Amino acid sequence: MNKEIIAQDGKNVETLVLGSSQMMNAVNPEWMHTRTLNLASGDQHHDTDFKLYQQLHSQFPNLNTVVLEVSYSHFEMPHNGKDFWKNSLYYHYYQVNCFERAAYFKDQLLYLSNTAFFWKMINEYYIKKSNIPKINKYGFNETDGYQQFAKLGFIKEKIDAMPRFKINTTPNLKIFKENIILFFELLDTLQDQQKQVVICSPPMYNTYLKRRNPEILKRRDSIIQIIKLKYPKVTFLNAEEDTLHYSLDNFWNQSHLNPKGANIFTQQLDSVIQKFD
Repeated sequence: MNKEIIAQDGKNVETLVLGSSQMMNAVNPEWMHTRTLNLASGDQHHDTDFKLYQQLHSQFPNLNTVVLEVSYSHFEMPHNGKDFWKNSLYYHYYQVNCFERAAYFKDQLLYLSNTAFFWKMINEYYIKKSNIPKINKYGFNETDGYQQFAKLGFIKEKIDAMPRFKINTTPNLKIFKENIILFFELLDTLQDQQKQVVICSPPMYNTYLKRRNPEILKRRDSIIQIIKLKYPKVTFLNAEEDTLHYSLDNFWNQSHLNPKGANIFTQQLDSVIQKFD
């Protein structure tokens, strides 16, 4: 769907959303007042965000705002790099080359890029007929993900007792330093091109918040303070610890909103952007 939006309506795109699956699940362009394209996707990091922006922004002549993600451990997770399996998807659907080399025909062979992933998708869609996405005309999946919380009936005691979920608690100062350099380069580029920038920290469920590593969290927050000083025009939407607007039934797992939660976050983001001149 995003491929068609870029080709047919790219000239009208005013807001571009980048980031990982947290942002992919959090922003439904249907509810934005500005024409919005959400190019966030699972495991997508800042280096891929940068490549997507650099190679696509010329197709968005009316682009005013770029939305970025800085979640809890974003700066201490390795960049995607030139061998990221999704590079074939970006090349196939968007003609964006993330390989950091000349692209070849084989680079568009999606199934070969990650056979285990695509076999899982084929098995779920055609055989089990489960977890079938419902993509609206704005490219947003209106189904409730894998419904981990819904399958537990949104019963707090059961959800809070879940022993395992995906969260990075391993500090990595080397990766942190490398990631910060690239992120500042991205912000410099957007500033030079006079784009409004919104940096988002999407909501996380309470059990996720409790398991965050204080060292990782402190470093992330220190960078946010530096950004506020170095880039005073950057706007922040920090909903990571927002328990006032978000409740248990707004999540499909500990770190992702469901469509009901996305409705709330999208309205918050839209409100921020509507305040721009």
